[in-house]
Amino acid sequence: MAFNILDSIPDIDNFKSYTDRYFSKRYILDVDGVKNNDIMIMFHSNRIALLSLAPSHYFFKKNDDYTINFTIGNIDRLSNTVKGKGKKGGQYLTPKSVICKIEYCDGTSYAVPSCMKGTLVEINEELVNNPALLKKLPDSDGFIAIILASIAVSEATKSELLAHDEYLKKLNSQNSDGKKD
Repeated sequence: MAFNILDSIPDIDNFKSYTDRYFSKRYILDVDGVKNNDIMIMFHSNRIALLSLAPSHYFFKKNDDYTINFTIGNIDRLSNTVKGKGKKGGQYLTPKSVICKIEYCDGTSYAVPSCMKGTLVEINEELVNNPALLKKLPDSDGFIAIILASIAVSEATKSELLAHDEYLKKLNSQNSDGKKD
């Protein structure tokens, strides 16, 4: 019996990213009452959460050049350091804590809040050198930050946010409502 090695290669067209396989996506629409200021938080079963912009965020509609600034007031998010298994020493975050600012060449900018309580584990430093990752791969390599919350906070936050299916339904209903006007 001959075995064709090419049969063992997975179908790359249907290959899911790491985040699609191991994280559940949750969404917050219109953060701070600003239309299309939508945030995506991807939760892993180990309480790690990845913060990013939702595909419906107005950031994806603007094609101007931008930078991502991780210095907020006198706090440099890039200098965040954590140690040990319990991630001691990380910066404490509230839902309103600003993680970064996206700044455009025309002088406009907007802040990206953490949208959850927890400890800042890490900033995606790849965004400093390659900010285009945020636009190209927001739900994988272009995430903004890694946040660690307690089990209770993580579960409570997850239950308050829109699941991926609910998010898609909400967007579809908003788009169909917009077409009727």
